[in-house]
Amino acid sequence: WMNNLLMREMPLRCTIRLWDTYLSEPNGFSHFHLYVCAKFLTKWAKVIKSLPDFQAIMLFLQSLPTSRWSDDDIAELVSEAFQLKCLFPKAVTAVAGTT
Repeated sequence: WMNNLLMREMPLRCTIRLWDTYLSEPNGFSHFHLYVCAKFLTKWAKVIKSLPDFQAIMLFLQSLPTSRWSDDDIAELVSEAFQLKCLFPKAVTAVAGTT
């Protein structure tokens, strides 16, 4: 997810919408992307927790059920990621190992 910036995980129109947000946010690709990925994980947390092992989790994460996502779905994801950014503004520095 970090290297391909979620290009393979959703339809092109959703990727364009997401990247538009990244371009409009300060440090969008390097900082806001972390919150989007975190929201992706929390969105499917129930399914992920129900999977039997690491291999099943990885297979699920590599083929997320987003092929039919609409503009509303990506708007919701971006909105919820922005909420995470507001609630946890120092998460990026914590992940990077700086204070």
